[in-house]
Amino acid sequence: MSLPIETERLTLRRFTLEDARDLLALVADTSFSKAVPEMEPTAPGIRRYIERQLAYQAFEEERVFDLAIERRTDCQVIGLLTLVRRDQTGAIGWALGADFRQRGFAAEAAAALLDYGFASLCLRRIEAETSVDNEPSWRLMERLGMRREGRLSEATVEHGQPLDTYLYTIRPEEWWSARLSHAGPVIQKEARP
Repeated sequence: MSLPIETERLTLRRFTLEDARDLLALVADTSFSKAVPEMEPTAPGIRRYIERQLAYQAFEEERVFDLAIERRTDCQVIGLLTLVRRDQTGAIGWALGADFRQRGFAAEAAAALLDYGFASLCLRRIEAETSVDNEPSWRLMERLGMRREGRLSEATVEHGQPLDTYLYTIRPEEWWSARLSHAGPVIQKEARP
């Protein structure tokens, strides 16, 4: 596999400067910008973010490498997907615009990136972390076959308040088993037209 990664409805690809308008619209939503604090919600800030992403090698170790989640029907960027590599492990994350949630897009994108991480990058473990209050996110992790490994006390800070997070993980054998048992995967459970 190589970039871009195609799914039934999405293209996962590197950001380009042409994505600035879509990203500016996404980051105007506070729920999106909260998930991506490194993306300053201004036109120059978005440009700097994209330029920084373009300077990275794809999936370079220890870099927060983001992929655009582009809807294939209209080529609109509807969110982003992250994979941070550390040796033979990875950390995955996602953020979607509010108008694109509850349609299975995050699950479809995350499943494709899990495939890529295990098949192409030969990762031995992929983890994800989310606030204990972010039920849609941790439910998605569970639908993907990830298992909760623990609760991290005061692992992050939001608005000056410490928050607990859940840590989820999955290994390649667990992922391929989940993929086979759901025959293409788990992700369609939340999809709607």
